[in-house]
Amino acid sequence: MLQYIKLWLLRFGLALLGLTICRIFFLIYLHAYFNGAPLSDLPLVFLAGIIFDIQGLTYFLIPFNLMSLMPIQSQNNKKYQLVVKVFFILGLGIVILLNFIDTEFYQIKTRRSGIELIYLLTDKSNPVASYLINYWWLALLYIVFIGAIFYFYPAKKSLLVFNQKIKLAVVSVFILSLLFVGARGGFYKKPLRSFDAARFVDAQWVSATINSATQLITSYNANTPSKLYYMNDIDAKGIFNPVHTYMPYFKSKVKPNVVLIILESFGADYCGYLSERPRFTPFLDSLSKNSVSFTNAYSSGTTSIESIPAMFASIPSLLEVPYINSNFQNNTIRGLHYYLNKNGYDCSFYYGAENGSMGFDNFLKITGTIDYRGLNEYPSKVSDFDGNWGIWDEPYLKYYIEELGKHKAPFFSSVFTLTSHDPYHIPKEYQKTFKGGELPIHKAVQYTDYSLHLFFEAAKKQAWFSNTIFIITGDHPSHSTNEYFYAPLGKYEVPLLVYAPNLLAPKKIDSMSVSHCDIFPSIMHLTGSKDKFFAMGKSIFEDGAKSVINQDVGITQLITYPYCVRLMPSGNTKMMYQEKYTTNKQIRYKFTEAELLLQQQLEKELRAKKQIFTNSLLENTYFVE
Repeated sequence: MLQYIKLWLLRFGLALLGLTICRIFFLIYLHAYFNGAPLSDLPLVFLAGIIFDIQGLTYFLIPFNLMSLMPIQSQNNKKYQLVVKVFFILGLGIVILLNFIDTEFYQIKTRRSGIELIYLLTDKSNPVASYLINYWWLALLYIVFIGAIFYFYPAKKSLLVFNQKIKLAVVSVFILSLLFVGARGGFYKKPLRSFDAARFVDAQWVSATINSATQLITSYNANTPSKLYYMNDIDAKGIFNPVHTYMPYFKSKVKPNVVLIILESFGADYCGYLSERPRFTPFLDSLSKNSVSFTNAYSSGTTSIESIPAMFASIPSLLEVPYINSNFQNNTIRGLHYYLNKNGYDCSFYYGAENGSMGFDNFLKITGTIDYRGLNEYPSKVSDFDGNWGIWDEPYLKYYIEELGKHKAPFFSSVFTLTSHDPYHIPKEYQKTFKGGELPIHKAVQYTDYSLHLFFEAAKKQAWFSNTIFIITGDHPSHSTNEYFYAPLGKYEVPLLVYAPNLLAPKKIDSMSVSHCDIFPSIMHLTGSKDKFFAMGKSIFEDGAKSVINQDVGITQLITYPYCVRLMPSGNTKMMYQEKYTTNKQIRYKFTEAELLLQQQLEKELRAKKQIFTNSLLENTYFVE
């Protein structure tokens, strides 16, 4: 073996060892998230993991690889070797950094971060410095880790001898072939993508098998999905028709106002009225008694950027990257604001973060004409700034009440809270007021719940209150100490209730599964709009069974509680049964004949919905003329 190739292999082997240690740390630190995953697959997690590690390192170590493998005499130059080492440390340092970041982010998203992590970290409203302060121990461990890599980096101890008989062209072909195979993840017709890990291990192990660098690469290079042909389009729309129209829900000719309140990182786990035990939302619990509340409500994804398209345009998060960052972001979309504008509604959206945050303003303007108000428009942005993301919830919701009075009825307005976002800080004057719980987010949830209480106390005194419908939901769940809330169903559970004491009778509904994609159709129904519109959800006030479609680590799933049918990347399907608050070990996979018939029905519905969604985006027909 040529000496310079042997030296390269030793160094590349060190990089692989580093990622293996990262995987061990990931599994130990997040062991609770993998409870119930088959232990027999654990050796495969590490073996298959090497394939994905090689793939990620091939990309991030391109300069190192090229310089190390060139059969040139400069390999013996100290300065040349120093540059090689710098490229190695920089490339591997970035890969390890991504894995370290995901060690914490995984607890919120329950999946590896892709290109959206870069968008998040470069978002001008994102307080990166606060993460370094809050997770200082992880930053320190990272520095020690990189120091160890630097120390153990194999040095060149002797002159590298080059066989002059080997032609440069032959060696170049070998190098390019080696890197090409590594970048593809092996000898496959198509390059390996993160979700392909499900070929080797059980779906629950996918996140442990891949690494964050591979996820970033595959999401950055996210291919436009191929057109789906599970069935012909007529049959698909016979199973699920995405074009909807509703007769007015109310007989009155006076159109109701609608206020959509989106609570940051509010999972069902924090709400006592959903778990029937003392939790952290006493006000929301009391409000639920006078609301139409849904016990089986699910988010479209695990990040804020996925929730906005779902709520305002009924776009589920089924792509490899969030829709707002996808190749389809410039498609024609006729969302909620478009139709409400047509029907005389004054539309607005309020968010206390910096304008431009996560691209919300640009996307919402695509869905129709709105009055977007961000941090730039807030009058006391200095005194009420939380030091991280934006404005504290209490003063912002107070400001929001004042703003609502300025809009001409009928109006549709939305507000997105902030304080319950990581790093979960609350104002100093409330530090002793709220006791919190096992996790830092619990105290922040209590503060937001209290702010919501003050909001409604003020709202009840407004002239527009009696004719207003309030829809309250969480954008996605977050940290939990309960294993169920990391299972395929529980990890998406959020509160969803509709409060309109003068318009709707209180009712607790546990007979249907609903999601963010149903909010758009529901508001169209409640506001009396007779327009035909395209949506992947249905009105929650429409009779009949409903289901939820979303994506879990590359696996498309259809939920109709307590059943969940999962469509694997291979095309195979699997159904599971899991009741609330049970562990992964209690998931049932064996079914009666009646349940097997239900499985067939749900599998057809899942494939039909995914086909309609994918093909409509590809054909730019995600709207009605």
